[in-house]
Formats: sequence, structure tokens, C-alpha cells
Amino acid sequence: MVSVPPVVVQPSLARAWGLVLALGLVALAATLAANELISTRFADAPRPEDLLFQVLPYVRPARWLTLVALVGGLGVLLVDLGRRVGLAVGLPHAAGAFALMYLLRAGIMVLTPLAPSQGEGPFIFTTQQFGMFPSGHVGAMTLLVLLAGGAPAWVRRAQWVMLATMVAVLLLARGHYSIDVVGGLLLGYAVWTAWRTWPVLAPLARQLATPPHSTGSVASSGASGVSSEGPASKS
Repeated sequence: MVSVPPVVVQPSLARAWGLVLALGLVALAATLAANELISTRFADAPRPEDLLFQVLPYVRPARWLTLVALVGGLGVLLVDLGRRVGLAVGLPHAAGAFALMYLLRAGIMVLTPLAPSQGEGPFIFTTQQFGMFPSGHVGAMTLLVLLAGGAPAWVRRAQWVMLATMVAVLLLARGHYSIDVVGGLLLGYAVWTAWRTWPVLAPLARQLATPPHSTGSVASSGASGVSSEGPASKS
């Protein structure tokens, strides 16, 4: 008699996307609230001295390269996920990590209300951003690097280049204080670690990373950075 392996019913893609959208909306609301709090309650927040600002030249046009690095990094992520696991399956997992990162950032940045590091009005967009520490730009790029841990070599190299570009241009264009950059690196790594291993978050990460249906054991994307064990089992 042929034994039939048990069918493991996985969460649907609709549920995965619903969880991601809910977490993303909470993160967005928290970020807007934190920014409003800093701009209204700490209008005279200090603009601290920064050693690297004194050492490095001020190159204001470099600020546009932050968009190039961010869009480029996200583009590489989408291409990689689309080729290896499919966007419908891989994207919710990655997006959940980003939403968690920005949610934590919203809570952290109100603890250190600093004046914007740029001195000539908004950095790029018209809306002024007051939350400086930690850098969301650097945190996002750090997550992109870590999510590419199991990706092909060209993906990993591209994401490292994008991260290095982001760090350099933020300092040259005075987009963030140097301590913000360090904080963004640490925040990105902390979120990536917690997303994969913390008892509270790991089950959610697995739900968002697993295909909606499979037979036998829980499906895994193998060498990809998105699997049932979380993003990139190896860094």
C-alpha cells in the first residue's frame, strides 16, 4: 500500500499580504506621528557637531544619488525574488521585515530629537523630515544586503555597492549625521536577526515566507534568501 505524505496547508497569499499591509500601515502611522511630535514639541532641537562633516566636503547634488541607490537596491531585490521564488511568495516576507524596521525606527527617533542635518531646507522632497536617528535609508539598504545572503553573487555585490553608495552620499550631502548612519546599520542587522529568530516574530516570518500550498514538509526556496526559515539562512 502506497503511503501518501500528509498535506501541509500553508497560509494563503492573501493572508500574507494582509499581514504585511497591516504592519506597513502601522509603521507609516507611527512614523508620521513621531515626525509630527519632533517638529512640534522639539522645534528648537539642537544640530550637533559632526566630525565627518568637518572632514568631508559638502556636495549637495550628491543627495540625488540616495534615490539611485534606494531604487537600484529595491530593483535588484525584485528581479532576484522574481527569478528565484516569485514575487507573490517572496515579496511579503521582505516587505514585512522593512515594515518592522520602520516601526522600530519610529519609536527610536523620538528618543533623540535632533534638528535636520541638512541646512538648506528639505533634503529632496518638499516635506521636511525631522527624525534623524537612526537612518531609515541606511537601515533599508542594510536589510537589502542581508536579504541577499543566499542570492547569486552578482546580487550580493550589487547590494553592497548600493549600501556603500548610500552611506557615502548621505554624509557628503549632509543627509544624516554619521551617528545616524551607524544606527541605521545596527537597526537593519537587529531587525534581520529578530525577524528570523525571535520567538514572537519568527512564526510570522515563516508564514510570510512559505508558499500558499505544498505537500510533504514545508517548502523552502533552497539557496534563495527567502525560505521557510526566514530571509537568508546564511549571511
